[in-house]
Amino acid sequence: MVQSRWPPSTLIKSCSSCSLQPLSYSSSVRGQLSNCTLADIKKRPGVVMLTTANLAYADVALNMLESVKRIGVCVNTTVIAEDQKAYDLLLKYAKGDPAIYVQKTNSGEMDAIEPSRRLGSHYYGIMNKRQAYILTLLEQGLEVLFSDSDTFWFRDPFPYFQGDFDISLRGFTKTRIVSKTNFCAGFIYLKPTKATIQFVRTWVELMDNNKKKGSFTPDQTVMNGLLRADKPGHVNVRMLDADLFPWGPTFFDPSWQKQNHSTVVMHAASIRGHPAKLSKFNEFGMWLVNVTTSPGS
Repeated sequence: MVQSRWPPSTLIKSCSSCSLQPLSYSSSVRGQLSNCTLADIKKRPGVVMLTTANLAYADVALNMLESVKRIGVCVNTTVIAEDQKAYDLLLKYAKGDPAIYVQKTNSGEMDAIEPSRRLGSHYYGIMNKRQAYILTLLEQGLEVLFSDSDTFWFRDPFPYFQGDFDISLRGFTKTRIVSKTNFCAGFIYLKPTKATIQFVRTWVELMDNNKKKGSFTPDQTVMNGLLRADKPGHVNVRMLDADLFPWGPTFFDPSWQKQNHSTVVMHAASIRGHPAKLSKFNEFGMWLVNVTTSPGS
């Protein structure tokens, strides 16, 4: 039975450097970052929203959290900081917030700067850690919404995750046939079913084996290979509507904007690099925070 308490069981085990928040809050205290109370959080038991960031993307993560706050969504949220400076910065904003729990990784700190895609061991080194975090939560019986930090929330997505399925995510292709679709791992909802846990466990094992061989195959490539092959067993996939959960290039296209889609969550996938993302968010009035992050600060 999933227990509804906050923060959830320790996500990263043996994390002696983590500053855990108190387990009890006044039910009326509102978090500065989330604007949520403990009572608000208890209305959505057994669900965790997870995101990660290094210092280079800490401001992007805070911008995403601000968009969640502005639409009034309250959910247990865990933010994994991938380096000490990101941890210090994020904790400063989230300290005392009953809805947001910041924890520093203990699976190896990553660079504070934005890694280049050309440096696979650095770029995919960060991307390929997230599935182990997800697995730890699933194994605690929790439903997990993993959201990349470069998303922007316009409406509550959780009503779209009701019903009978194992995993829900968006595809890059228009087809609704799972075996012919490439999916994005950057915004994904997972239920703690036997099929899901088996799938994510295999996903993690394959990436660990690749890493031992000196290969940093992208997490998304590994995931899609498993889904197309229906391995290690069948998972029931619910595809998200592309018009409700658009990619950045689609969302920022003026012709698409004129169609007045009822966007739920925009993911700035395929807009590569922090400066390009920041530029687009600013252009469309979607940059909501005033945060300075610098690895040298």
